[in-house]
Amino acid sequence: MKYPTPCEIIDVDGREVFPGVMGRTPEVSRPHIGKHGLAEAFGPKVRVTLDDGTVLWGHECWWVPLDAGHHD
Repeated sequence: MKYPTPCEIIDVDGREVFPGVMGRTPEVSRPHIGKHGLAEAFGPKVRVTLDDGTVLWGHECWWVPLDAGHHD
């Protein structure tokens, strides 16, 4: 994946995230489900800065990249 990339925070509760592994959405990211932002690589870590200024780290949330045309 090429960084930085527009992204959206998603809810994975009850969804298979890897073969045979059911997802769990971290509590810290629950209020931000559906919000958009920018994912940036910082070494092996990913920082997600949401459009409202909130910063989440990749290990604190589940996110998906967005096409540039779908980012508000």
